[in-house]
Amino acid sequence: MRVLKSLRAIRMARSLRFLRGLRLLVKACQCFLPSLCWSMVLLGLMMTIGALLLGNLLSTFVLDPTLNEADRRWLWERYGTAYRASYTLFEITFAGSWPTLTRPVMSKASDAFVIFFVFYITVVVFAVIRVIGAVFLKDTLDAAQNDAEQLVIDRLQKKQQFVKKLEGIFNSIDEGKDGLITEERLSAILEIPQVEAYFQTMDLDVREGRALFHLIDNGDGEVTLDEFIDGIMRCKGPARAIDQVALHSDVRQLDAKVAKILDWITHQERENLEKA
Repeated sequence: MRVLKSLRAIRMARSLRFLRGLRLLVKACQCFLPSLCWSMVLLGLMMTIGALLLGNLLSTFVLDPTLNEADRRWLWERYGTAYRASYTLFEITFAGSWPTLTRPVMSKASDAFVIFFVFYITVVVFAVIRVIGAVFLKDTLDAAQNDAEQLVIDRLQKKQQFVKKLEGIFNSIDEGKDGLITEERLSAILEIPQVEAYFQTMDLDVREGRALFHLIDNGDGEVTLDEFIDGIMRCKGPARAIDQVALHSDVRQLDAKVAKILDWITHQERENLEKA
């Protein structure tokens, strides 16, 4: 009953939802639990095979009455049974104490056991453990990237930073400080190699200033801050992004011109009817 009552402390885990960093760590731990189980199965299988093999080989030396009693006792306490040999290999694998558990075997039993220990430490302790650590790291990174809430926050922050950069660029292009930039001014600025390189660092291809101006212009020949930001945001991406947006921009400008023509035709028809 006392143990069951002490489990109430698990309720403290509810407070993790208020701490983003701890919540991310707990989620990462949950993600690598399947990998942890399978890795322990693999390591357990390797340790069991090694313990049985090593125990059988050392049993001859443990039962040899010609050997020193202290050496035989040492070998028995660490490798005398399957359980003791398995636990010894567990310490060799995870505790990093393999020199104190392997070198006495070679001095008390035979130097031929160096073959087994070199192979086991190289394959299991060095290679397999590091592969498992890499899998855990991958699962942790995947958990961090798949955190929907954190992903939304990061994207919003990146968008705000990108908008601030665009505002700074617009203010630099706007010489008259009237909140408008013309096609000639934008083309002249984009011909500067440093400016083109700066846009490329933001994943924007602005090689053609005239084409970019027509993409972000609404048809009045001038671009405001809102039009500049909205147009650049739509063109953000590799070079083919602008090509994809070009058709949409042309259609939008054509629609505006057709609307003006229709208004003019309607106005002319009304005047003709009034004159008639």
